[in-house]
Amino acid sequence: MDRRAPPSPASTPRAAAPAWRRQLPFALLLAFATVYALATAVSAWRSFTSVPIWDMWGALEFYTDVRGGAGWQAWWRLFNEHRLVLAKALFWMEYTWFGGQQVFLIVVNYLLAGCGAAVLAAFLRARLAEQPRRTWIFGTVLLALWLFSWVQRENLTWAFQSQFFLAQLLPLAGFYCLYRATRTPAAQGWFVAACVLGVLSIGTMVNGVMALPMMVLYALVARLGWKRTAGLALLAAVCIAAYTAGYVSPGGHGGGVLATLREHPGGMVVYTLLYLGSPFQHLTRHLGPSWMIVGQSFGAVFVLLALAALPRALRAPREHRLELALLTFVAYVGGIAFATSGGRLQFGLESALSSRYTTPTLMAWAALAVLYAPRLTALRGGVRAAAIGVLVVLLTLMLVVQTRDVDRNDLAHLRMTGALALQMGAHDTHRIGLLIWSEALGAELARRSTAAGAGVFGRPALADAAHALGERAAALPPRCHAFVDQVERLPGEPRFVRVQGGLLPEPDRTPFDAVRLVGADGTVVGYGLPDRWRKRTPPYHAPGPSGRYLMFTAYLQVPASGALPTAVTLQANGTPCAAALVLTRPVPAP
Repeated sequence: MDRRAPPSPASTPRAAAPAWRRQLPFALLLAFATVYALATAVSAWRSFTSVPIWDMWGALEFYTDVRGGAGWQAWWRLFNEHRLVLAKALFWMEYTWFGGQQVFLIVVNYLLAGCGAAVLAAFLRARLAEQPRRTWIFGTVLLALWLFSWVQRENLTWAFQSQFFLAQLLPLAGFYCLYRATRTPAAQGWFVAACVLGVLSIGTMVNGVMALPMMVLYALVARLGWKRTAGLALLAAVCIAAYTAGYVSPGGHGGGVLATLREHPGGMVVYTLLYLGSPFQHLTRHLGPSWMIVGQSFGAVFVLLALAALPRALRAPREHRLELALLTFVAYVGGIAFATSGGRLQFGLESALSSRYTTPTLMAWAALAVLYAPRLTALRGGVRAAAIGVLVVLLTLMLVVQTRDVDRNDLAHLRMTGALALQMGAHDTHRIGLLIWSEALGAELARRSTAAGAGVFGRPALADAAHALGERAAALPPRCHAFVDQVERLPGEPRFVRVQGGLLPEPDRTPFDAVRLVGADGTVVGYGLPDRWRKRTPPYHAPGPSGRYLMFTAYLQVPASGALPTAVTLQANGTPCAAALVLTRPVPAP
């Protein structure tokens, strides 16, 4: 007779959770990721513009220089303190193969963000080698969500920003290749790949010059052997010498890191912490001075997390080469933050919160998450529940940020009409100011772009605007309805007024890309571009049917007296559509 006591409940193996309960978190995350991806796609669509804005004019200038026979010097020439060789290759592809409409470059930004997620996913796979595959997939989805965050809005929506991704992606991939080169004696190909990535990094931004020296540091600490370390050191010396040959520090960026460190050491520390914590500052949607403690606090957490993982890795470097590779990348980004503070502190702490600076910090925080992934997956009980709660709050804030630009806006049309003003020589300070810091430079680059048939200025709608005024236009009978909402004076511009209105292009609704304003003598006195369709009832001074009107903005040339023409006819390019316009009294531009 068996007299053994029955097993206690504590010693009984816990029953496996139902399958649906195990799959529920993953299903919820995938549903969230789908909504997140849709919000990202809509925000990207709403934010897109084919008109160059700010630094994007540098890509246009480079392309027109190359077409003009500038040679290899145009590829190696400094842009501020950067040698954007790889980015310039992408600019060349955009304007040569894709017409300079900026779509290719925007797509490349997203592809590079995805490549960053792929490299970190490879790190995570090695970090969670003993965990179930679904844990790695769950973590990879979270990494992708984080790396596509809209807090880096400028880098995702500006066509000039590929170098901000490349300057982090190539060193990160290089550190991964160095780690893989340590795994087996026959992994020479991984080491060669690391060397290539290190050399290419100097063609991203000035930050990339640090990549090879950081690889040398990793090789020393991780005990890669004297031959490999010496090879990396030689490459680093050659690349630094090549980069600095003929280098001229840009004016207006302060006296450099050492000078700023001597004069404002505390300010550099605060700036660096704010830079490192900037993604979380953006998630709060409060970027004012009174809220900077949020970014600075998370920057301090960033430093503490990196330092906490360092002693264990240094005690046994050969056993922790993966962790050292991640920590080296984190140190690389920390160095970028510190170096940036040396040149940008003079512009105020707010400059550390520029959204283009969040890409390196997003990637560094993701590297820290990969570093701590085994500890995070090992959490149990109340600590695990608290961590899940924090994750839910973080994902919620990220989704809110991701939807900031989903609403329809008029920014694309404002920028396009700013480009029109440059073409026509109309001094529209506000709209041109949305595009470029110098109206004279913008007008010159627009002229060069039109001559080369490059980009948006090479398209017929804007190319024709450069010479439309004064041309003869065929007389067309009225077939459409149009009205004017407003005629605006432009500050400091007596030669043009800005006309805004709507056109109902009946009866055939033939599509068109521009409108001409024709005076009583048959000459073109104004030129404009269509905006978007709106359901409108015309104002009392221009009676017409209610319907969906295509809105437009045009610049109308006026005589020195400032008097408006008594009779103006609107004609839609390439269509039989014409309509008499009743001009309203001009008002000052806001």
